[in-house]
Amino acid sequence: MRKLLGLLAIAALTSAACASSASRAQGEAGVLRLGIFPNLTHAPGYVAMGEGIFEEALGDTEVQTTVFNSGTDAGNALLGGSIDATYIGPGPATSLFLESDGKVAVVSGAVSGGASLVVRKGSGIADPQDLVGKRIAVPSFGNTQDIALRAWLEENGLQTNDEGGDVTVLEVDNPELPQLFERGDVDAAWEPEPYPSLLVEEGLADVLVDEADVWPGGRFVTTHLLVSTPYMENHPDVVRRLVEANVQAIQLMNEDPETAKAAAQAELITAGAPSLDQAVVDAAWDKLTFTWDPIVESLQVGAEHAFRLGYIEEDPANILQLYRLDDLNAYLEQLGEAPVEVAA
Repeated sequence: MRKLLGLLAIAALTSAACASSASRAQGEAGVLRLGIFPNLTHAPGYVAMGEGIFEEALGDTEVQTTVFNSGTDAGNALLGGSIDATYIGPGPATSLFLESDGKVAVVSGAVSGGASLVVRKGSGIADPQDLVGKRIAVPSFGNTQDIALRAWLEENGLQTNDEGGDVTVLEVDNPELPQLFERGDVDAAWEPEPYPSLLVEEGLADVLVDEADVWPGGRFVTTHLLVSTPYMENHPDVVRRLVEANVQAIQLMNEDPETAKAAAQAELITAGAPSLDQAVVDAAWDKLTFTWDPIVESLQVGAEHAFRLGYIEEDPANILQLYRLDDLNAYLEQLGEAPVEVAA
């Protein structure tokens, strides 16, 4: 009897927790809780904050930001109802969509490009085969750069040690990279900007692979804007205005890059990122393309890689359902811009 009562109590607590999470996920119209990472690849969000674009576009809705260091943490927060939207890479977005049965949606692109494989000076790495027996850092396992690295290794006939190969992949917080390179604790890193440019500018690394060279036309999604669909369904006007603010930030970044760089750098420092020399910011910025186009085809390829590598269990055949671009395309029409198409 006591066992039965205990099981009933656990079931009741689990049900209450799920109900609480579902209630939090609906959010409120007066507050938009936004996730963001301390990287230049999330610069549209920082520019929107620093230049008052969020404040103007969202009116009475307050934007509260939370800084995350990985897509895993941001994704858990989004599904748990702790945040309503986040800037995030395609790898975590794919996993979240499939694992949550569609409780997240991409509503706009943000950034393309800006990821590289850099190798430590003195490591003796000049081509892919030199990576045998070496240690490569990524921001987190299963994230966008980790998947890109493993797919690239496979294409070059290499495997990681957890797949029976001879290349070690390490999960490293990005700000730790300069110290690890200085000490020789890692030999290479596949990372988003500004970290590749920072390591190069400090004389610690050389670029072995610019990820843009791996993709047709150099176009691949690095960051897009992902929202909770329960929040979107309960507060569609807030999400619409968020999308418009993101587009406005991207317009400013392309029209006035110097102002945008200063705003992004100031907000990144406030978020806890290290202060960067202007040469690092300029070098990193040049590798980034700021665009509201989420570059659907590159996410599809990345999803196929993640499935083959075992990071997602479900075949991503329905991944195009991740995109809800009606608000984006309606605003682009107002601006006289071409719509973004979602097609296989």
